[in-house]
Amino acid sequence: MKKLFLYFSAFCLTSLLLVGCGGCESKKTNVPDPFAEYSEQFTKEDTTAVIALVNQFTEYLKAKDLKSATEMIYYLDKDSIKELDQRKQSRQARALLYVMGCHDYKLDRILFKSDINNEAKLDIILFDKPAGDPRPNKTSFYFRPVKFEGKWYLTTKDNISDTHSELRNEKLNVDNPFEEDSEEKAE
Repeated sequence: MKKLFLYFSAFCLTSLLLVGCGGCESKKTNVPDPFAEYSEQFTKEDTTAVIALVNQFTEYLKAKDLKSATEMIYYLDKDSIKELDQRKQSRQARALLYVMGCHDYKLDRILFKSDINNEAKLDIILFDKPAGDPRPNKTSFYFRPVKFEGKWYLTTKDNISDTHSELRNEKLNVDNPFEEDSEEKAE
């Protein structure tokens, strides 16, 4: 009886292994690479140019040179790239005051999607964190690098100088919130 049980168990295990492994080879699926089309569009020179811009920006922050840092930020206005006006530059400088002169800055990632829709994430290390310290010690700043007429520019992913707010407003027929109305000027 024991021999019969052993033979039956061995037969069942062998059958399960053959059935389970036999279908593995034919069921392999090819998952498309979501970044394949982007990787062909952008080159090593594009990556190097964006890294150089972000590094220069962080050097200005380390040196506590807000004026030079904010002068590096542009925005896309329909069919042209523009420097921030004085008002937007001041707002951007106020936002950067909190991260100027921090402990360290590290470029976390760059994602290329198109000439005007990319992302560069800059991690800002606020203070040196001892082992076991539960306090968070970093924040992030997002750039939206734009390639315009063959040259890279830094724009930001924020509501101060958001590149795509211009495009979004044009599509929705909404006034740009950063431009003063002529009625407000008259008052």
